[in-house]
Amino acid sequence: MKKYLLTLCLLALSIAYAPAQKANRSPKTGKWGFMNGSTWVIQPIYENYDQFNAFAGKRYAIVQYQGKWGAIAADGKYYCKPVFVTKEMALRAAKLAVKGGDRSVFLYAVYDNTKNRWGFVDYTGEMYLRPIYEEVDNEFTFDKGKSYAIVKLDKQWGAVDREGVMAINPYFTSKEDVRKAVKEWEMKAVLGDNIYIGLKNGVKKIGFINYLGNWIMKPVFENVDKTAIFSATCNYTVVKYKGKWGAIDRAGNFVVKPTFADMNAAKAAAKKWQANNPNGRVPSSQVPNLESFAYKTPNLAAQEPQKRPDPTPTKPTKPTGGNTTPTKPDPTPTVTHVVEGAPTIKILSPKDGSQYSSPEVTFTYETSTHDGSEPEIIAYINGELMPRTKGVKRVGKQITLTLPRVSDCRVQLIAKDNRGQNSDPAVVLLHYRGDRPKPALHVFAVGVSDYDQADLRLQHAAKDAADFMNTVKTCNLSQYQSLKTANLIQDKGASDKNIKKGLSTLVNSANQGDVILLFFSGHGAKEGAETYFLSCNAESNDLFSSAVDFDIIRSALKRMKDKKCKIIIFMDACHSGSMYGIRGAAETFSMAEPDIIGFYSSTEAQKSNESEQWENGIFTKALLEGIKGKAVDEEGNITLDALELYIRNQVRQATNGRQMPIFENRQGNFILFEKK
Repeated sequence: MKKYLLTLCLLALSIAYAPAQKANRSPKTGKWGFMNGSTWVIQPIYENYDQFNAFAGKRYAIVQYQGKWGAIAADGKYYCKPVFVTKEMALRAAKLAVKGGDRSVFLYAVYDNTKNRWGFVDYTGEMYLRPIYEEVDNEFTFDKGKSYAIVKLDKQWGAVDREGVMAINPYFTSKEDVRKAVKEWEMKAVLGDNIYIGLKNGVKKIGFINYLGNWIMKPVFENVDKTAIFSATCNYTVVKYKGKWGAIDRAGNFVVKPTFADMNAAKAAAKKWQANNPNGRVPSSQVPNLESFAYKTPNLAAQEPQKRPDPTPTKPTKPTGGNTTPTKPDPTPTVTHVVEGAPTIKILSPKDGSQYSSPEVTFTYETSTHDGSEPEIIAYINGELMPRTKGVKRVGKQITLTLPRVSDCRVQLIAKDNRGQNSDPAVVLLHYRGDRPKPALHVFAVGVSDYDQADLRLQHAAKDAADFMNTVKTCNLSQYQSLKTANLIQDKGASDKNIKKGLSTLVNSANQGDVILLFFSGHGAKEGAETYFLSCNAESNDLFSSAVDFDIIRSALKRMKDKKCKIIIFMDACHSGSMYGIRGAAETFSMAEPDIIGFYSSTEAQKSNESEQWENGIFTKALLEGIKGKAVDEEGNITLDALELYIRNQVRQATNGRQMPIFENRQGNFILFEKK
């Protein structure tokens, strides 16, 4: 009986709370408003309203104003500004607005007529992502529950997430290509399996990208033969470079040199190359992935703290936008089988978020295949494919992996059946809570003085690299497990191929949490928008095919960052083409990468000096002195802060202020070498 009385009381309270307004149409204007008895409490300015959602027990009314739908409260103020094309969409927004909470859960594309661009509003109708997009793809929309939207930005297509960060960089030539890329992303496909044509706004040349919109080959080609482009059966693409036609493989190497005036002749030569090289397909693991950070800044509109919009009670604010909705795939899709009957795999233990204290972890899983046979199990640890013979033991429905003893660890298991079909990955994120081992130290030093091109030759660059390596070896290395890598590449050994191979070896030998020291001394130069370190075989009129693109170095650094390595790069390399004995610089050739600690020889418009009186470049001379013991803290340890201060003061004093090194360090100070 008490429960029944309580229910009646609550019902009575809800009826008492419900607004008394009723919709009425003005005979003068033909517009709708809301009256309490004979008094207008909300003026008749609306073209229409939703009779099933107009107060009467609800805290809002869905109304149409100037062709768009929104939601008003009993006092005439907006819960949701009228920016929605349908009343159903406005109703969804109103329910969320009444509930409150995270505004990014509901984003809706609107067109800003003042800026002639698309943006995204939240459930209040306020702009959440600024209107900067030229187009949106209404087949992939936030309001359909997706986590990304396919948009056109800077004249090319990509995909934006709910924070306004371009999750797929806008270098695609069509939204159809982005849709294909989205499917690859949903399936967590291997980067480099498929290659797309990429364009960059303001650069009238063609490049190639993977499904994340990261460059595989930067835009340096004048044209491409779309009938002879990368595919499952075509291991090359015919391109036009510096006015001549040739063909490149999937890593961007010319397999047919660009010497042909006729496109079809180059194509014929490329076909012959493939016929003679049936195993010439570059595997996906060796296809470059040059990350771009140009579109990684959030595009959030300025927002007030959570509160209900408050236009005037009598006349709503005119909406700013139009219609349509865009979005892109959810980052944690449920099931997206590529082929009917594809295998499946599920990790039973350990559970996602579990902790481990021993490097050897056993995973129990269950699988299914089209014919009931046992599939091959492919394992990835932090994005790195695990060789079946290294750190992997499999017994029955269990597989034991050797995991890194540093920070978090993301493990993916994929089942591959006897038809070659892969399952969707089963993924768990594990947290290491055991003892942490000492890191290994890796040193990679490159110095080029003796260039093939005579007017590029320097005095001390090769010696700089050798002196750096020898100095590090004399330091107190007790804080490190070992000096695992000590790779010195000099002069005629420092070809572009050897430098790239050395970087690849370094990446593969580095383990979680290791410390990486990289040293480069020689020429740096620009060709178009690209920056290069000049290898010994560099040709100043053709850097693309003869030098080392900085993005190749960045790509290697990124892979080591993914392993949680601490990376310090020392670079005494500036713009080439200056007088003998001076490494001239039109600008600084820095990595400009987050999480990379950088020491660079000079600032913009300065010169990196070398002279017989120093026997090294002045930057390298100061660096070596600092490491030998002149850059120490109060306890006698060689630290990054002390090294930075010492190098800056020594270079500035020795050059009378003409050269000023720059430093990039967002990691804070730490001990590089302990006191001897």
